[in-house]
Amino acid sequence: MGEFLARVFGGNSILGTLLIAMLPLIELKGAIPLGMSASIWVASALTTWQAFCWALLGSCLVVPFVALLFRPIYNWIKDKKFFKTIVDFVVGDVAKRSDQIKAENQDKTARRTLWLKIVAVFLFVAFPVPLTGVWTGTCFAVLLGLNFWVICATVIAGNAVCGVIVTFVCQVFPQITDILLVIFLLLILAAVITKIILHIIKKHHHNENC
Repeated sequence: MGEFLARVFGGNSILGTLLIAMLPLIELKGAIPLGMSASIWVASALTTWQAFCWALLGSCLVVPFVALLFRPIYNWIKDKKFFKTIVDFVVGDVAKRSDQIKAENQDKTARRTLWLKIVAVFLFVAFPVPLTGVWTGTCFAVLLGLNFWVICATVIAGNAVCGVIVTFVCQVFPQITDILLVIFLLLILAAVITKIILHIIKKHHHNENC
C-alpha cells in the first residue's frame, strides 16, 4: 500500500496528505499519520505539524462545497426509489439525530437553540472517531438548518480540534505512527461493516412490520 501511494503521488507527501484528507471517512484523522509515515514517504515524510497543517487544509476545503451542494442533492434524491436506500444508509442516522435535536429544542429561545445546534455539530466533528468528520458533520449542520457561514465556521473549528488531538497522539507516539494509521483504517472498516449490518437488520424489521 505504501509503495502504491508513493507512486500515485510521485513521492510528493504534501500533495498526498492534502488530497487524502479530502476523502470521506479517511479525512484529517487518517491523513495526519499517513503524511508522517516514513514507510510510505521515506525521506519525504512530513513532520507532525506539517502533516497537521496540510491535512487540515485538505479536509477543510470540502466544507463549503458540501454545505452548498448537500441540501439540493439530498432533496432531489431522497424521494426517488432508486436512491432511497443509499440515502437512508449514508445519512439516515445523521438525519434522525438532527430531527431529535430540533424536537428537543423547539420550545427554547431561538438564540439558545442556535447555540445548542452549534455545540452539537462542533462536538460531532471534534471527536476523532470513524464516521464523524467534516463530511458527515457538514451534512448534519445542513439538516439542522444552520446557515452557510455558521456551518463553515463550526465544522472547521471542530475539525481543527480533532486535528490537534490526532496530532498530539502522533507527537507523543511517533514510533507507532504506521500502527495508528492501520488501527484507524481497521476502525473505519469495522464501523462501516457494523453500519451495514444494522441497516440490514433495521430494514428487515421494517419489512416484517409492514
